[in-house]
Amino acid sequence: MSDQEIANLVLMSLFILLPLALGTMLFGRSRGNRFVLKWARGLAILTIVLATAYDVAGAVYLILAEPEPGHEPWNDPAAVVDYPTFFLPIGIAALLAATGVLIGVTRARHRLG
Repeated sequence: MSDQEIANLVLMSLFILLPLALGTMLFGRSRGNRFVLKWARGLAILTIVLATAYDVAGAVYLILAEPEPGHEPWNDPAAVVDYPTFFLPIGIAALLAATGVLIGVTRARHRLG
């Protein structure tokens, strides 16, 4: 499995986990089910961990892809190292959305007692 496939897998899992976490939070909140809210909290924490890992890995690859001083990699396409493409704004948005879900779950569990 290449680095790009791993990055795409993490990104796809973020897109799958966020709606699941939001749906379980809303279902548990409307029904007053603490067990479902526990699952929503776990999904939100997992999404936060994956989004943080995605952003950190993307930042590390951006630092590694930085050209050496005095070297212009854009003039010679063969000199550009093949690093995976990361979409850092999507990772940051997923991190903020998962944090919002986690806050919503915490508030819902607090209201249930």
